[in-house]
Amino acid sequence: MPNKTIKITPAQSNQRIDKFLAGFYPKRSRASWQKRIKNKEVLVNNKGVKADYVLKKEDKVEILKIISEIPLAPFSKGGKVEIPEIEIIYEDDDVIVLNKPAGVLSQNAESSKSPSISDFLVKHFPEIKNVGEDEMRFGVVHRLDKDTSGVIITAKNNKAFEFLKDQFKNRKTRKIYTALVYGNIEPKEGEINFKIGRSKTNPNMQTVIDTKKKENIKAREARTVYKTIKNLEDYSLLEASPKTGRMHQIRVHLKAIGYPIVGDRKYFFKKYRNKSTELNRQFLHAKELKTELPNKKKMRFKAKLPDDLKNFLDKIKK
Repeated sequence: MPNKTIKITPAQSNQRIDKFLAGFYPKRSRASWQKRIKNKEVLVNNKGVKADYVLKKEDKVEILKIISEIPLAPFSKGGKVEIPEIEIIYEDDDVIVLNKPAGVLSQNAESSKSPSISDFLVKHFPEIKNVGEDEMRFGVVHRLDKDTSGVIITAKNNKAFEFLKDQFKNRKTRKIYTALVYGNIEPKEGEINFKIGRSKTNPNMQTVIDTKKKENIKAREARTVYKTIKNLEDYSLLEASPKTGRMHQIRVHLKAIGYPIVGDRKYFFKKYRNKSTELNRQFLHAKELKTELPNKKKMRFKAKLPDDLKNFLDKIKK
């Protein structure tokens, strides 16, 4: 893909580069351009700059990827694009609430051709392409792991996007998950508050950080509340509610206290290696989300346990 170079005219000068680019490519948000500028995917006179750089006459702005030419990357099989049909739990003028199936990404990823919520949204709501701060997200406010199913809320316009983002940032949204773990968990309910950071050995994984050890890893606060719904012979069925929004938080926290999630292929103990194939994915489902909407209504959205998890639960109960 060729780069794009823009020579700044007198009329285009004397404005911030992020503002200029958002005007030049109106389908891409200013925040999205700020991210690309920070990542040095936009250069001025062959050098990286900050988003508040003020353009001068005859500056040469080079865009290393022409954003408008970047296609969606939906799942393709035999040359035919396959975007899954997804249950819409709720919709109004501002939001769409979906029941995400397992195996579907929350948003597009350049490193993956798996189907995504973003693909579904753009297919059914083309105007959502202009919503959000990242050209891969298209209205997606928060994320669920690829193999986690359940309730996910998305925004239909930028005002709603900012409102919902604020709800999550200020912890005004409550999420409740159903999880099945190995072993009979003790205590039966409690709060896990280990700090979490990115693994030094595997950057795609998170790990609990012991702040007493002076490790050179950024540790972030993470809190998960859980309670036992039912003890089975070798398992515990739980409700888990993350009070913070760290990547893989519930999975990392439950493993840290000795009770990894059934079917989790990233966060498990060696003794469960042979059992990790019992399910095609981790037994984790976002069953409920409570939040205030931009229209000021306080809502609770629910998604039933999907058939694969329900069938596995019935099997082990026998």
